[in-house]
Amino acid sequence: MIKHHIHPEILMAYAAGKTSPSVSLIVASHITLCSECRKGVESFENLGGKLLEDSDPVEINSSSLESILGKLDNIELDDQFDEPTDKVNSFKNIPSVLSKYLPDTDILTDEWKKSIGGIKYFDIDLGDFKQNTHARMLSIPPGRKLPHHGHESQELTLVLEGGFSDENGSYNAGDVAIEDENNIHTPVSDPSEGCVCLVVYEGKLKFKGLFGPILNILNK
Repeated sequence: MIKHHIHPEILMAYAAGKTSPSVSLIVASHITLCSECRKGVESFENLGGKLLEDSDPVEINSSSLESILGKLDNIELDDQFDEPTDKVNSFKNIPSVLSKYLPDTDILTDEWKKSIGGIKYFDIDLGDFKQNTHARMLSIPPGRKLPHHGHESQELTLVLEGGFSDENGSYNAGDVAIEDENNIHTPVSDPSEGCVCLVVYEGKLKFKGLFGPILNILNK
């Protein structure tokens, strides 16, 4: 059972098309697993439609309308969250909306980069680095403790397999952990299953503890 959900204000922004590509990806992935948040997005979308219906029409001149229609003809529809059509494999517990961005391999982490402690990661390029927002897949071995760290801004973590715990609670498949600049934590992966998760964060991580200064230099 999913116990940790995405905040309503984030769901509202997503429904209104106001979230970055990375945040949109994690929300789209979560709502394929969570019926409660999916209903929340649908409610916000319906509310937005109702507000449009009740709003007074605004007159525009014919030349402006022709200009708008002309621009629409030249815009390709954004299909970044469409279901994949040519993806051969679909990994266990990985939503198809996310799977399409991962390497097409027999084993999920085959082409992921290796980090210390057996951790593997894969950075997803959604073209929003200019917004200083990042999307990263993580595969963490069982019982592995991540460095004690804080955040410059918001961080969202969607658990896809296994789980982890920190000072704020325990998170299992489907759960979303949300941290901000006021939180400092030390995630520890599930002792038997480890953890596979999608992490979306803004800005940089701020490492603490004995090796914090060194890790902060490497994180620049």
